[in-house]
Amino acid sequence: MRKAAIVACATIAMAIAGTASTAIGDGNVKVVVDGNLVGSEFAASDTDSLQQLVGTMGGLSAYDKKAGKLAVEKPKVNVLLLEGVQQYKNKSIVFTNPIQGYGDKDVPRSFNAFVEIDNAPVSNELKVRLVLIGPDGKTVDRGKEWTYSTKNGTSFYFSEPFISTKLEQYGTYTLQVCMKTEKYDNYVVVGENSFTVGR
Repeated sequence: MRKAAIVACATIAMAIAGTASTAIGDGNVKVVVDGNLVGSEFAASDTDSLQQLVGTMGGLSAYDKKAGKLAVEKPKVNVLLLEGVQQYKNKSIVFTNPIQGYGDKDVPRSFNAFVEIDNAPVSNELKVRLVLIGPDGKTVDRGKEWTYSTKNGTSFYFSEPFISTKLEQYGTYTLQVCMKTEKYDNYVVVGENSFTVGR
């Protein structure tokens, strides 16, 4: 009951703050998610918080102050970690041995990441990069920066090998799919998969 009261008070406080900031000329922002207008408007002062939330959830956002619009794009990303990915001349793809984990650390490991992306932002230069993060939160390895034009289609896939990657710690490693376009200054993590080293 107490939690419900706290949530209700917080909601009322946000509504009052939003109304007050709008009354003093802050303005409202319309939010568009994947081309669809969201029913609610938000105070312009909340834009930074909304953009941080979108980034945390794996989406890209761009704020057009003149139009009073926050555009949000959320790609759909699937990441497979495999011992092997082969593509034949007839375009068929063969996956071998999905990786769930390794028993020992300090052994160079080779594996492949297969990434499928749907609903990517439309861009002349969509940049995608894979980053392997260790259990301590530090970068272990960084893949190459891939560049795609998504003007004619927003779905694509690619694979990238990680060769003789030394996994020096026990714990969970995360392979992140990071993306940006000319509209977005920084890379945003739009998808990930993980595996464990140790028993």
